[in-house]
Amino acid sequence: MHATPTIAILLRDAAFYLSQYGLHRGNSAFVAPTTHAHLNHGPLDVCAAIYLAATARPLPPVFHSTDPADEQDATEMIKADPRAMAAIHALWEGLDSRVTEADVCDEVPTADSPDEWIDRVSHWAATAPDSRTDPPTLLEVMGRLLRTADALEQRTALAA
Repeated sequence: MHATPTIAILLRDAAFYLSQYGLHRGNSAFVAPTTHAHLNHGPLDVCAAIYLAATARPLPPVFHSTDPADEQDATEMIKADPRAMAAIHALWEGLDSRVTEADVCDEVPTADSPDEWIDRVSHWAATAPDSRTDPPTLLEVMGRLLRTADALEQRTALAA
């Protein structure tokens, strides 16, 4: 019997998948179309890479679709996987992105919830921060995943 991978291992696996498939920065679909016949899909949104690492199964077709209903179904699949959500939340906690005044709509701020974690992590990897003109590079995104994995392992070691 194999041990269940830790969240740190899932984050490292997600970084590996990004190195293999590339980083998708599109506004729709979690997976971009492939341009290589030998790959089963194209570049991955960072949350799709984490979900792929958590499930260790091919991504369902809804991850490839730009239909809003399919995108919502893909989001629900990610939210339903506790290990994927733990990894996404760990990554989200390390970002400097939190609810701000700009997020307030009708005086109701965006909730600190799984939907926000997925949105913020995907947005962070695809969008230039205010201080830069370009979004994080693939290597910067992979580095953040690996640093988050290291931090989780350090916390676990200190708690033991």
